[in-house]
Amino acid sequence: MIQLLFRHGPKSPTAGQLREALGKHLGDLEETPYAEPAEKSTADMFMFPVLKYRAIFEDKPDGVPVRATFLASETDSGIEADDLKRRQFRDVTNGDDIIRECKNTILVHTMLGRALPYIQQAEILLALVDAAVDCYSGCIGIYAPHSGKLITPEMFKELRNAELSDRFIKLFVNARFFNIADTDEMIVDTIGYDVFGGADVQIHFKNLTLGHVAAYAYNVAGYQFENGFSIENGETIDSMDANGNMLVTPQWTVQYEDSMAGPPACGAGYMLRRIRRR
Repeated sequence: MIQLLFRHGPKSPTAGQLREALGKHLGDLEETPYAEPAEKSTADMFMFPVLKYRAIFEDKPDGVPVRATFLASETDSGIEADDLKRRQFRDVTNGDDIIRECKNTILVHTMLGRALPYIQQAEILLALVDAAVDCYSGCIGIYAPHSGKLITPEMFKELRNAELSDRFIKLFVNARFFNIADTDEMIVDTIGYDVFGGADVQIHFKNLTLGHVAAYAYNVAGYQFENGFSIENGETIDSMDANGNMLVTPQWTVQYEDSMAGPPACGAGYMLRRIRRR
């Protein structure tokens, strides 16, 4: 799920406005969306069945349309972001200000979306955020609660013509930095792929520049996304030098293991890849 952040409760669009915005990206929607009107004790909610994306079940071999959902928060509800997540706001310089100023949110997510392949999950999630950014004015930030990724709507719009993997990583995948206590070693890892059933990237290293390692982690994450998470346990990949340049030799060995920094493994198919560089 993704949250759009606002200083004040945004004016709710009509179902027709959201339908038109979604249709630009997702094609046909079922005729009648579920829409819940605003009341003092009830948040706005819109739900659109998307015909292009269908979740397949044993008793529904033809599939059930995934629901694109928009849910407005109660007044002055704000969002929760603990100190760990706030320390990992790497893409914006005023992350604390954005979180503090946020009093209302629009929650964007899918129902039944988890049954889709990860590429389709990324496509529909990006389309929902595209539509929400266009239809709800006054957005000051876009936040992914699971990964702690925080960006501005301007940053999101700048990537509208970029490759799917670049857009998805920019929106949902966050690179974190950690020092290992009582050592000169560090960890850079990504977080965000695990909820889509993919493997995140973890690099355990020393004597390298954090920024270079973070860029390298994002590059590996992009390759994984574009190639079906094809790197196998024990395989090697290109390394990098102290200036962040990619090197064919030496090769670095990749292995599956749980995250050193958390969260712990949370289901079949999820392990963080650890790349050793001593």
